[in-house]
Amino acid sequence: MGLDVLVLGARGGLGKLVCAELAARGHRTKTVTRAELRDPEALARAVTGGGHVIINCAGASVALGLGHGWRGYRAVDTPIGLAAVEAARRTGARLVYVGVCHAPALARGAYIDAHERVAAAMRDIDGVVVRPTGFFSAYAALLPIARRGLLVDIGDGRARTNPIDERDLAAIVADQIAGGGPRELDVGGPEIVTRGQIFEEVAARAGRRVRILRMPAWLAGGSGAVLRVLHPRMGQFARFAAGLARHDVVAPAAGTRTLASYLDALALAPGAPGAPAT
Repeated sequence: MGLDVLVLGARGGLGKLVCAELAARGHRTKTVTRAELRDPEALARAVTGGGHVIINCAGASVALGLGHGWRGYRAVDTPIGLAAVEAARRTGARLVYVGVCHAPALARGAYIDAHERVAAAMRDIDGVVVRPTGFFSAYAALLPIARRGLLVDIGDGRARTNPIDERDLAAIVADQIAGGGPRELDVGGPEIVTRGQIFEEVAARAGRRVRILRMPAWLAGGSGAVLRVLHPRMGQFARFAAGLARHDVVAPAAGTRTLASYLDALALAPGAPGAPAT
């Protein structure tokens, strides 16, 4: 029998995939408006109206550009997350929260801390924190830039990770609504690669010769500190990216799709982000 699931962030990239995965499994999904995301009472009403599970994949955009929002991650992700925790506490609903897998050295940064505050608040409710290492789409966003002939990477390119396809992650998130598993789950893709290899994979699909310029991690981190004054969100994520360049972020392999196959499909698909004009 299908469950009623309240999905926060249902209009985002991952949220849409989660909703599709739940529907394919016979579950019913419900959403709320953007204005209700921070309101525990509104979320609780949505749950008691028929939802038995809350999935929270809502949060501030990680796109580094103007027009994606100004406020920092503690000002966006944390209030939304805490409202979901309180709604779950009031209604007894199970909460599945999508956080961020990270190296311990990165825990004090604003981007990670914003998510871990929510994870800490979940200790007395029924729920699970799913922490992916990173999304394939983050690297796919580099394709249009690569087609201009230049990519800028941070650090020496040797830091390792195993990002995951969002379709795999959506299936993993949907698996957690039944309960009975661990309270924390770090998940990654099937292949461990270096940042340098990732950028080379992207460059290979640009359809032209691409130069990969390396920015020292210390310079990127310092730039993030300055940028944070002018644009908190961009500055916070830039500092997080600088940290990723210095530390491995590897999780147990849970996904099955490879980055190479993802990029191949994207590079050939007409109209897809980064696809050449037809």
